Formats: sequence, C-alpha cells, structure tokens
Amino acid sequence: MGNIIRKIKNSRKIQVLILLTLLVIVIVFYSYFRANPVMPQLTIYFLDDVKLPEQGQTLLVFSPHPDDETIACGGYIIESVRRGAEVYIILVTDGNRRNLRDMRYLEFESATCLLGVPCDNLIYLDYPDSRLAQQNQLELQQVFKEIIQEYKPDILLYSHPEDNHIDHSTTGIIIENILEEMLKKYQTFEKLEELEDLMREEVVAEMDSLEKIIQDITAYKYLVHHRDYPHPKRYAPDLFMLPPLDLVTLEGGWERFMLSEEIKQQKERALRAYITQLRNPLLKNLLEASIRENEIFAVYQYEN
Repeated sequence: MGNIIRKIKNSRKIQVLILLTLLVIVIVFYSYFRANPVMPQLTIYFLDDVKLPEQGQTLLVFSPHPDDETIACGGYIIESVRRGAEVYIILVTDGNRRNLRDMRYLEFESATCLLGVPCDNLIYLDYPDSRLAQQNQLELQQVFKEIIQEYKPDILLYSHPEDNHIDHSTTGIIIENILEEMLKKYQTFEKLEELEDLMREEVVAEMDSLEKIIQDITAYKYLVHHRDYPHPKRYAPDLFMLPPLDLVTLEGGWERFMLSEEIKQQKERALRAYITQLRNPLLKNLLEASIRENEIFAVYQYEN
C-alpha cells in the first residue's frame, strides 16, 4: 500500500514539474513575441528568394502614394532595372493630404529617377490622398484592370490588403479582386472553347490576353503601414526586414530580396529625395526603418 502511495506522489510531482516547465516556456515565448512582434531575425535564412524579372520583361508597381514604391520595393526596382526589365510605376493618389501635391510629385520623380525608372514610365492617376476608399470602387477597379491588361506585366507589385493605411488596403483589395475576376473569366472562356461556334474573334483575342496575364504573372504584395512593422521603427540598416507575426500564414508565404550594399545605398539616396516626408518625425522613422539588409514580399496565390 505504501509503495502505491509513493508512486502516486511521485507521479503528481512529475505532472506538476511538467506543468511548471510548460508554463515557463509559454511565459518565455509570450515575453519574447510581445517584445519582438515579428519573426525572429534568424528566420530570414529560411525564406525563399523572390523571383526577379529577366531582360525584356515588364515589372508593374502600384504605389498608393509618392514614396511607397521606394520604401517597400526600391531595392527590387533598382535590381529589375539593372537586369534590363521595363519598369512602370502607377502612382495612385496625388499625395496631397498636407497640400504638398506639386512638391511630392517632384520628389516622386527625383526618387524614381534615382531608382533608374524613366519619367515616361511613371503613370499618375491623381486620386485624392487618403480618400481612395470613398471613390467609386467599380471605376477604380476598371482603371486598374485596364492598366494591367495594357502592360501585361510579368511581375506585379502592389500594397498588401492588410496594410493599416486605407489607401494601401483599398489598392490591394481592388487588385486582388481583378486577379480573381480575370481567373474566373479565363476559366469560363476555357469551357466555351469546346463550343467553337460560340467563340467570336474578339472573345478569342480577350482569352489570349487573359491567358498571358493569368498564366505568366507573378504577383507580390508589400507592406508599409502596420503597428508591428517595420520592427523596430528606426534606422537599423544592419537588421533584416521580417513580416509581422499576425500576417504570417501557411498560404502565400513571404519571400525575401537581399540587398547588396550598393543597392542599399542607392535606395537610401532615393528615400532622401522625399524631403517633405523626412521633416515629419514619425514619417522619418518609417522611411529610415525601411533601409535594411533586405525587402520582403508576400506571394499572391489565386483562391481555389
């Protein structure tokens, strides 16, 4: 009887020890991730490298405001230009929230020139800054769609739908709606293809255009505004840029673009062109915090 009691006591001690160990582990992890709300620095080595455009291919970048293109993907743009890709940047809003439209346009042209993009490859849509969600969403979708269909990009970069700025999230949501709509339309055309008598010449032409976009495009979404990103929000060029934990999912993982020292310096020079933004301490921290060892992009995947 005594042996049984001792065994029960020992078993309880082991259970308590296991529970205490688990509790300590939970507390340690909670403390770490509260202080570090992004993936640990070492996880950069587990991310795949992004796909880059080849010579003669087209990169299309949607930038909600003047500076987003440089903050989020300035290094990627520089490398794309160096590889001989044709780079087009769509500036969605006028950047005029503080009545600085003309100045911000000049800064945009200076910065993108430093990235290597010709002024002829800059497209201005002139929608009002910070009021994109109040515009006619169907009109916006049609405008974005026509641009994508015209340029037929091999690689498309756009703002993340989960970005905390309404202009960014609106842009991202609209573009993903367009991609899904194109896929569904293409799938419908594929079914109609079996009925050749119903396939008019213009339908065949549109199907060929959609096929180029749907099958060949690589779409990446970038992040600019988020409570936990970039982390830390200060100039830290020796740190890696990593995604916030609440945006890490099993579907559509994040990929990295590692910046050489030369590209990093060129990106920083482009960022310094945004003088009006650098005068604001909060925006200055955001711009400078984007100068890291890498840039990151979330892979867009069509919904099943």
